[in-house]
Amino acid sequence: MPDLKDKVENLGHTAANQAGKAAGQAKDSASNVASAVKDTFQNVAGEAANMAGKAASQVRDAAKEWYGAAGDAATHTAENVRRMAGDAADKAGEVGDEMTSFIRRNPIPCVLAAVGVGFLAAIALRRSASS
Repeated sequence: MPDLKDKVENLGHTAANQAGKAAGQAKDSASNVASAVKDTFQNVAGEAANMAGKAASQVRDAAKEWYGAAGDAATHTAENVRRMAGDAADKAGEVGDEMTSFIRRNPIPCVLAAVGVGFLAAIALRRSASS
């Protein structure tokens, strides 16, 4: 019987050793899988950060371009407004010069027309005041 007891103990030790080896291999495999998952996640996170940086750069470049275009448009518009205002001032000066010339050439009809306009304005004001 002692042989049977030794055999059972040996079998128990062998089973324990095999179980320990299997547990060690499972632990190593789990560690390898976890390491691979961690590496993959870090690669994906790095690539995502890289892509986000590129996208931010593209947005920044587009914003600069739009800002520059808006500034150019504002400058162009301001130049057009200045030119148009200058043209209008020149035209007003020309009209004033023409009126002065016309009045100098025709003083009596112009004075009579001014008196007539004044008379009509007085009548209109008197009617509106009495109403």
